[in-house]
Amino acid sequence: MYLTEKRLGEIFSKLLPEEEIIHDKSVPNSKNKRRRPDYRFVSKKLIVEFDGDSHYCKAKRIIDDKEKDNDYIRLGYQVVRIPYFIQMNDELLGYIFGKNHNLQFEQVYPHGFIDKKAILPADFCELGIDQFKEDLNKFHEFKNEIIKSLQDKISELGNVNLVLPSSLQYLVRT
Repeated sequence: MYLTEKRLGEIFSKLLPEEEIIHDKSVPNSKNKRRRPDYRFVSKKLIVEFDGDSHYCKAKRIIDDKEKDNDYIRLGYQVVRIPYFIQMNDELLGYIFGKNHNLQFEQVYPHGFIDKKAILPADFCELGIDQFKEDLNKFHEFKNEIIKSLQDKISELGNVNLVLPSSLQYLVRT
């Protein structure tokens, strides 16, 4: 099964049963109490957000995310955002919790745009395209798998323009 916000919480609870994990509750002293991070690890001063497709398609959402992250950083938290096209595995756990973590998770679903209903980069807004480029750099160890999934979608759909905007088509040119 592919990663979702709910599945992420289930994985955290299973891997870190002793850890206090706060889900969908406002952060004390944050500027906006209506903003609630997906998962907050108080003892680690860590916030983990799962970014579904709307975090790439809606400009207001992307701008709000940056403001929210800055607010949490101001409060001393490290903020990690996990895009919907990235799946849980040991490398991702290292990215979230640091290289010296002692957690293990066997990856069961490939990275990329595998699901039939996945929103593809062709439907991202301009800010979402910029965010996608940043994510490819941030999660560079998964980049080849993500690009392969895009190439597979192009083959499946028969039209590169249904998969990638022209500004990203360089990713699949050989």
